Amino acid sequence: MLDQVTTIYGNNKYLTNQEVRRLSLLSKIDDFNISKYDLTEADFFDILEDLNTGSLFSDEKLIIIKEADELFKLDESFQLSLVKYLKNPNPEVYLILVFKELLNSTGTIGKAILNYTKIIEIKDMTKDMFPDYIKKMLKEKEYLIETDAVNELLVRTDYDLILVEQELEKLMMFESISKKIELDTVVKLVSRNLEENIYELTNNLVIGNQIKTIEIYYDLIARSEDPIRIINSIGNKVRQLIQTRLLLEDNLSQEQIAEKFNIKSGVAYYLIKSAKELDLKRLEDILEKLARLDFDIKTGKIDKKIGLEILILGV
Repeated sequence: MLDQVTTIYGNNKYLTNQEVRRLSLLSKIDDFNISKYDLTEADFFDILEDLNTGSLFSDEKLIIIKEADELFKLDESFQLSLVKYLKNPNPEVYLILVFKELLNSTGTIGKAILNYTKIIEIKDMTKDMFPDYIKKMLKEKEYLIETDAVNELLVRTDYDLILVEQELEKLMMFESISKKIELDTVVKLVSRNLEENIYELTNNLVIGNQIKTIEIYYDLIARSEDPIRIINSIGNKVRQLIQTRLLLEDNLSQEQIAEKFNIKSGVAYYLIKSAKELDLKRLEDILEKLARLDFDIKTGKIDKKIGLEILILGV
């Protein structure tokens, strides 16, 4: 049985959405009688009116308020109106409030929510919990997935569960007959995140592999990545490689470099490997050309897409 008023809080948007979905199904209220509001956009006056009005087509209705942290920014009169409602909620309405953080119990609204609503905390997952979670999710849908495929999917989605769910829908559709998702399928269908692509693009750019560099660039453009963002990301990666070379000259260890850039030791290993192999003068030349291109784009001398393509073909 769903409580009259429920408060959900947690930083993981995917997991909080899943809990909202679970409670919506638990309420057994049809979609026509479910209203959803985003407090960053909605007028709270309209929400109050909805809370105090019964459904025309059913005995009960459900109202979901997302980004409820915005409640604390409302005028005092609206805050007091909400407190009054929480003390005596409309018996025909179920209310779910979704917050990002635990409420301050000393404030007017915080006290009321802690006293008059059911509180559900959504704890975030550590990275080592993701593989089992995904396997369980797929098992419920009668699918299997290889461990290597799970790991590759997580790398390519950067452990973003919303992206994971979107990509899994695509993978399940592709493997609807075999009901098994393998590593090759993930590699074929799931695009890598921007950072990985930029890392590979930068390495190929510096060693002069124009064919591979332009191939990665076109792939990023096809995914609607902004050339300015690509330019900035390449610049950051080149600066990081230059800094790594200088840190190596100062005899810093892999662990010290990892700490310096706030990255994992394994990532630092590949960064050091690349920095040792690449020519420092070439890195500095590319950085200078990127800065010049950025200036030309911002002053309207060249189109950003064409400009970056010319740079790739010219270095």
